[in-house]
Amino acid sequence: MRKRFGRRTTIGVLAGVATALSVAAMASVGAAFSPASPSASAKQYEPKKVTICHRTGSKKNPFRTITVSQNALKAHLKHGDALGPCSSAVFTMCHKTKSGKHDTMKVKGSRKAEHRLKKGDKLGKCSAGKKAKPAKPEKGKHKGHGKQKGKGKPKKK
Repeated sequence: MRKRFGRRTTIGVLAGVATALSVAAMASVGAAFSPASPSASAKQYEPKKVTICHRTGSKKNPFRTITVSQNALKAHLKHGDALGPCSSAVFTMCHKTKSGKHDTMKVKGSRKAEHRLKKGDKLGKCSAGKKAKPAKPEKGKHKGHGKQKGKGKPKKK
């Protein structure tokens, strides 16, 4: 029988396998001790992000989960967006009852909010309603309208 590998070939293969294993071991130890997140100096410039349920204004897709900067959060919340992903976001809605009154209610989830919008409810709190302004009196019927005599600039003589 013939030998397939010589002594030198076998030693070379074993040395290669041993080297590969030692490199893999060092790489795993290095990965365990190296920080996975960016350094503190790089982190200070990274804008902080917030996940919100964004109101798009579309009839087919009225809500969408997006991530925005904390700086933009206040503006988004003012026009009807809600904190958190759309599946768990809580919306404040104005619901019109059968008696004609309006009640403010909370709805959890964009699907329920979308359903309420289709039924005619509005996003946001119900307003107290504008009070009717008192009618203005007609001109000339009450004293005090028009020019008054004896007041104003004195005439030159």
